[in-house]
Amino acid sequence: MAELKELQTRIVNTRQERGFVTDPLKLQIMLTEEVGEISAELKRLWSKNYDDFSKERVASEIADTFVLLSALASEFDIDLESAVETKFFKSDSQRTWVSAEAVDHES
Repeated sequence: MAELKELQTRIVNTRQERGFVTDPLKLQIMLTEEVGEISAELKRLWSKNYDDFSKERVASEIADTFVLLSALASEFDIDLESAVETKFFKSDSQRTWVSAEAVDHES
């Protein structure tokens, strides 16, 4: 399996080969659309108005979302792996999480 940085580079290169858009505003709009498609798939979990939920369909939409998020990050030379490490595992580790405190008190 590819490292995240390598995968991000492959995504940029493949999107470039296919002539896909790189404008950050357009990428954000497309990303928002894909997040909506994830929501539409998840709605199938409870709504009787749609076909049954499909893990494969939601996986496909999550993949589309990841590709566009990666493309958007790359347009600003953001290394996703470093950004996640810094924000989620370092900066956020210093915060007090009420949800975590609630779990501790329930035990």
